[in-house]
Amino acid sequence: MHRNRGGWSVAGNAALLLVALAVVTANVARADEPPAFRQGLWQFDRTVGGQNLQTKSCTNPSEDMKRQNAILEKGGCKSSPSTRSGNAYSFTVDCAVTTPGSDPVNVRSTSVMTVESDSAYNVDITTTGAGISTQERLVARRVGDCAK
Repeated sequence: MHRNRGGWSVAGNAALLLVALAVVTANVARADEPPAFRQGLWQFDRTVGGQNLQTKSCTNPSEDMKRQNAILEKGGCKSSPSTRSGNAYSFTVDCAVTTPGSDPVNVRSTSVMTVESDSAYNVDITTTGAGISTQERLVARRVGDCAK
């Protein structure tokens, strides 16, 4: 990120927005829905820009995807219907993102979700906007039942 006298540059703001959109769209499913995922303790391993992040959560990824989709649509983003090829589901999300003190930036995220089972999936995401592109890989695995 580049800092200018007044704060973060447009390129820096766009980079942050690209990462945020990539994280959100990693959890979004579209029209040709994948099979329902099982409720339980899930481990999410994300790799973005060479950085690795692991989280665990007691969740139902299918429900999370529906909630995230609603948030994106409420924010004015447009999602394409997904297309299916075997166990891979592809879709795009387009958003016009406005940051304080700058013009709107058109951001597109293209995701390919590969479903292994109701307990495992991967998502590869490419997000572009303002001349910046980010790549993300999400590996999601159900690792057990939730603590009672």
